[in-house]
Amino acid sequence: MTEKYLVYGNEPSPYSIKVRSYFRYKRIPHNWIERSYKTNSEFKKHAKIAIVPLVITSEKKIIQDSTPIIQSMENQLQERSIVPKEEHTAFIARLVEEYADEWLVKPMFHSRWKYEEDQWDAAFRITEPFIPIWIKKIPIINRLVHKQIASSIRKRQISRLWVTSSNKDTESQIEESFLDFLKHSEAHLQSRPYFFGLRPSIADFGIYGQLYQAWSDPTLKKIIESSYPKTLEWIYLMENPKIKGGFELWESLEETLMPILIKDIGDIFMPWLQANNQAVLNGDDFLSVMIKNKPFEHRVGSPNRYHKKSFLSLLEEYKTIKDKTKIDAILQKSKLINYISG
Repeated sequence: MTEKYLVYGNEPSPYSIKVRSYFRYKRIPHNWIERSYKTNSEFKKHAKIAIVPLVITSEKKIIQDSTPIIQSMENQLQERSIVPKEEHTAFIARLVEEYADEWLVKPMFHSRWKYEEDQWDAAFRITEPFIPIWIKKIPIINRLVHKQIASSIRKRQISRLWVTSSNKDTESQIEESFLDFLKHSEAHLQSRPYFFGLRPSIADFGIYGQLYQAWSDPTLKKIIESSYPKTLEWIYLMENPKIKGGFELWESLEETLMPILIKDIGDIFMPWLQANNQAVLNGDDFLSVMIKNKPFEHRVGSPNRYHKKSFLSLLEEYKTIKDKTKIDAILQKSKLINYISG
């Protein structure tokens, strides 16, 4: 493989960072192209929808959405696999990735656009690539334009907090869920460099996209750096992941990974996801679900349809497992079986 892939992304985008880390790990020749004032017109020529990441393959095929990008590449390139050899462990890795993509994004996005220091920090970082070079050469105009655009982005993103379920009634639950996950990840990473052993899995890339962004923002950066050293070490490692050995067997992962399955995915993510998918199916514009004995309520809009579509893809993967004895035993123990097997 000599021809380079093109990877369009943005540094403040969790899914862009997820895909960039994957390409680096797989040693796939690629050009990382920051979507910017200079490259935006070219990006728009290729994009079916105006989101990053976007990958142009060596065959000039366009792929968007981080999980399909990774799965497409993984199907073509068997070396340095990110799929655990045990079929049941591989499915759990995908389940954890789904949780990262669809739930961990909530506390990251919430913190970024809830707290003023984070709002301005992120808005300026998002704005930077879209300032024309000629403006950057004139300091006074640069500051004024930068502030004006950043202010507009800040206002828009604050108004979109609802997209990740954030409102005054849910914010404490969202923040608590993030701290719970950090506690569980810290315990799990005490005895291994990656979540599924000595090499990164698809779960690692999904989690990394969200935790890297959380760590890049002032509020969550302080929390991670002050109390979660192993998780911070893992964030550094995932910038350019290296193979340190093989995947662990489920038996050695189970003790410290099970709390993530039970408490983060089973107690929080799955009840919400089920309620979200039902609301989308019913055409409801509002959902209410009990999470850890507390009401979790927010409006439902078009972005919520993606969660349903993504989860259905995960269920299709579950159906392809011929012998479900081991995976069903894990799902039964973690109280996830009814959500997955239907």
